[in-house]
Amino acid sequence: MLTFHGKQDLKDQRIAQVRAHRLADQLVKGVYWEDGKGCAVGCTIHSGRHQDYETELGIPVELAYFEDRIFESLLNGQAMMWPERFLQAIPVGVDLRATHINKRFVLALLTDKTRGLLPRIKDAKAKQIGEEIADALRKAIKGEAIDLAYLAYRADLAYLADRAYRADLADLADRADRADLADLAEILLEVLAASTAASTSVLAAR
Repeated sequence: MLTFHGKQDLKDQRIAQVRAHRLADQLVKGVYWEDGKGCAVGCTIHSGRHQDYETELGIPVELAYFEDRIFESLLNGQAMMWPERFLQAIPVGVDLRATHINKRFVLALLTDKTRGLLPRIKDAKAKQIGEEIADALRKAIKGEAIDLAYLAYRADLAYLADRAYRADLADLADRADRADLADLAEILLEVLAASTAASTSVLAAR
């Protein structure tokens, strides 16, 4: 499955489509697709069927859900530009699923030097668990077998430990959560834009 089915024209057309919806004030939160208006997903495929990203655009359905979640959570000014930025960041003719895009995204969320979770964790136990998860993800990206059940269990522990630390910032929780979402969006765009090299090596290996 290649992004935009290998066609630059398809990518350009969908970017133009979501831009036209934005300029016509038809890009809205909370609605998939209704009366010519919709969210990031709706304005991209004119429906709420996330799975159609695969058949129409060659983009893994998981990324459609990522795009959707980020769009609904960003501040309005950032959200309105998000669908265009998301599509622009995806290279044409790349097999994103074969590059382990989801694992690369989670790894970047953990390890990014300026916006990742690990550099911000204060709790030593949570940091250790996070590093174990990062190592497991690196192995999985290389094609090594990992214990997904154990990884999920460790991830739960890291999440709970991190939330306990962040509870100290409860008075700033809403603003912090929104700032985090903006960071997640930027990291996703960077991972998508960097996916060409990974896809090229996967295709060459085949």
